Amino acid sequence: MKVIQVLPKMDLGGVERGVLDLAKYFKEEMVVISGGGRLIAKLKEEGVSCYNLPIQKKSPLTLRLIRKVRKIIQQEKAEIVHARSRVPAWVTFFATRGEDIPFITTAHGAYSKHVFSKVMGWGKFVICPSKMIARHMMENFGISEEKIRIISRWVDLSRFTFKDPSQRLASNIIVSIGRISPSKGFEYLIQAFHKVIRVKPYLNLLIVGEAEKSKWAYFEYLKNLVRRLSLEYHVEFLGYSPNVEEILEKASLMVVPSVAKESFGRVVVEAFASGVPVIATKVGALEEIVEDKKNGILVLPGDSNQIKEAILTLIDNPSLARKLAYNGRKKVERLYTLENCYSKIIQTYQEAIEFKRILVIKVSSLGDVVLAIPSLKAIKESFPKSKLAILTLKKYTSLFYESPFVDKVIGIDRDYKKVKKIIKISNSLRRESFDYIIDLQNNLATHLIAFLSFPQKSFGFSRKLGFLLTSSVKFPKERIDPLQSQNRILRLLGVKIKERKLVMWRPPITSLEKLGVSGEKNLIGINVSASVKWKTKNWPVASIIRLIELLRREFPSYKIVLVGDSHSREAANQIRENFKDEVINLCGNTNLKELIALLSLLKVFICQDTATLHISVALGVETIALFGPTDPKRHIVESRNLYVLYKKLPCSFCYKPKCRLNTCMKSISPQEVFRKIKDIIEK
Repeated sequence: MKVIQVLPKMDLGGVERGVLDLAKYFKEEMVVISGGGRLIAKLKEEGVSCYNLPIQKKSPLTLRLIRKVRKIIQQEKAEIVHARSRVPAWVTFFATRGEDIPFITTAHGAYSKHVFSKVMGWGKFVICPSKMIARHMMENFGISEEKIRIISRWVDLSRFTFKDPSQRLASNIIVSIGRISPSKGFEYLIQAFHKVIRVKPYLNLLIVGEAEKSKWAYFEYLKNLVRRLSLEYHVEFLGYSPNVEEILEKASLMVVPSVAKESFGRVVVEAFASGVPVIATKVGALEEIVEDKKNGILVLPGDSNQIKEAILTLIDNPSLARKLAYNGRKKVERLYTLENCYSKIIQTYQEAIEFKRILVIKVSSLGDVVLAIPSLKAIKESFPKSKLAILTLKKYTSLFYESPFVDKVIGIDRDYKKVKKIIKISNSLRRESFDYIIDLQNNLATHLIAFLSFPQKSFGFSRKLGFLLTSSVKFPKERIDPLQSQNRILRLLGVKIKERKLVMWRPPITSLEKLGVSGEKNLIGINVSASVKWKTKNWPVASIIRLIELLRREFPSYKIVLVGDSHSREAANQIRENFKDEVINLCGNTNLKELIALLSLLKVFICQDTATLHISVALGVETIALFGPTDPKRHIVESRNLYVLYKKLPCSFCYKPKCRLNTCMKSISPQEVFRKIKDIIEK
């Protein structure tokens, strides 16, 4: 498995040492992109390929490195790209777009809630070194728990030899290890140590760490504090040291006086591994590692008196120091070994390669959404280890609640085409980190949403801003059915609809008890009207009334059910006036789930070119479809239970929503529809 690790510098710090530890396992299978540093030589000794790029610079111009990084990814044939800091993450995130290579991040700190930090939540998986960081990423950046992987930092036990505290207390050295920064709270330790040496004048304090240029003023403040308290002969600033184990070998105890939330506390587990008793502040993840009076002592941040008391307690109580040290070592062996954490990292990498997050965009209309279900089935079959989501209008979300193919339904409002809505939807989807987005809606707004969501790859037709997609195909000009059209997009990602038929799952029939039809067996359904916008699709009310008269006379044991939305009520009431209780009028009285359940009970269903046509066909119901202004070859999927009636006229398939004559639908007589129903019932 070829892995690219990307971080600002290979210099000092726990992150850099962690990458160096991993290099011992990955060897030639690891590539490091960084701004250089002292540890590069050691990486090369392990066979790691290193690329030196100014990827640490916090400047928009750093984004110019995207092409260079993408070229490295391609040359090295990487299978995983792992970013460990924000600037490198911005570069590598965009470098991996269009590449079928998982992008993973590790959140090494509690980042401020700033747009610059958002990229750390865009990884396919977000590795967090502690529960505290995991909570921070979920609460402040909207990352779902499903994306979080908690993998603590580790310690290489081969480097740290356990030494009994009874031998350590003879040492006069107290150590504190960390970069020189105000967040580390060294001034409170120095103040505490000033009080300690009044009763233990033989002790010395060793502060190990280096100050970056931006922290030089703070470093000067610490040195002045040491001079002001006359501690020059007791406190030493050692600077950077690559050999932490040698420093811990000489230590009697270690103090971690941090005042800001620590994402983990690598020096704590290294001290645990060495048998060094630990005093730490109650901040961030330090509280997860150090259990007060069990494997260490916890004190309040910024409280020099508590630090002083803790130091004196451990020096004066060797048995307590010994208990804490042994319990600390046991916790390291259980949770924080390099081998254990490496195994979790490999597992995360493997999962990132095998598992796919896929989004299908099919917003409207209901009929078209139903026609997309065979594509959903084909995608799920091709990617069984995937989480398949669909983006659709909120009013259609209930359609997928019992779906065996869809894992997540994302509902949006009807005004999704507005610029503000496009941005809001895209921001939300970006946090999901989709590998693939398949746009089956193919309009300007959905192409923009697919692009701004920044998936690894996106697919759709090349029209209407299709160039924004990573892979596209020309929209078919010839007359083909919806599944054939969808297949052209699916082929871009190696998927094919194997069986050209509509698919639908059967909802529970119990939901129809309130409608009074749950126990009925002989039901014939009639869709009253197709659409408010498409009045030309409607079959005349007079024709429906005449058809019901014929059915009541020939099949008196059958009940007629009128279905449709709330806009169909007026026409349905006009029909029902002619038959009173002999006709069940459910127009506008069913939700989508109930409508599907109702259709599944029908013996025969008569409808126009509308959504219920596709639902009934998918359910296996004998369906008679009446077509006029639209071409059935472009809107239906042929099926054994589908019978299409239409008249071939000079004006056929005009695709006009309004017509003064509406001859095409009027020409379909009630008698020929009745004959087809009779054939179905009697066969």
